[in-house]
Amino acid sequence: MRLVKTAAVAAIMFAATAVPALGAVIVNSGNTGYSFTVDYVGQVGGNTTPSVSALGTFTFNGVTNGGKTYNFGYSFNNDSTTTARLSGFAFNTNPNPTGANVTGAFNNSYLSGNYPEGYSTVDVCFTDGGGSCAGGGSGGFYQGNTGTGNFSLTFAEVMNSVSFDSFVTRFQSISGVSGGTSGIGLGSVVQGGGGGTPITAPEPATWAMMLIGFGAVGYALRRRRSGMLALVPQAA
Repeated sequence: MRLVKTAAVAAIMFAATAVPALGAVIVNSGNTGYSFTVDYVGQVGGNTTPSVSALGTFTFNGVTNGGKTYNFGYSFNNDSTTTARLSGFAFNTNPNPTGANVTGAFNNSYLSGNYPEGYSTVDVCFTDGGGSCAGGGSGGFYQGNTGTGNFSLTFAEVMNSVSFDSFVTRFQSISGVSGGTSGIGLGSVVQGGGGGTPITAPEPATWAMMLIGFGAVGYALRRRRSGMLALVPQAA
């Protein structure tokens, strides 16, 4: 019995300590009007700096193209406290889209590109200027300004829901910060918005840790049941 209790406590501790405040944001196809906000904190030269930052709000405007295309509005406030130009943003999706378009403050869209500053490959990125996810030129807008527009993502099949994670922005023309003149902003999701109920999912690592904990409970129960069966007298 003690073993079962210990395993149960371990599973609960795994779940409690592993679940992040927010993981992937899941947008349902029928949840038109749902919006969420992402807070981006700058990373320049590999170092985190709050002097470079932005706040982005995404609003789901519904589906078109027979349910294959998800449409969004976006609004980015470059609230950096030093000189910094916000020139692009990116994220990962599940599933991956087969097409993307953007209008407004950003005018270029790319699928499966390498994000700069040693970040990683992203599923979708939008920029203003340049010929890749890295951006370039003089596109974007400086601190104290806001950029708005719309983007759409098209998928190979009709999707009931799409998940988003790994939100990141691109900053260039940075001054007053040690480490370089360009960087990125790592995003954390702020739950909320009008028109729908936010739905979030744990990160993959969280699921793995929870499964380990629950597996320990199952193993303990099997051990206990086997021990009890061994104590039952056998018929002559």
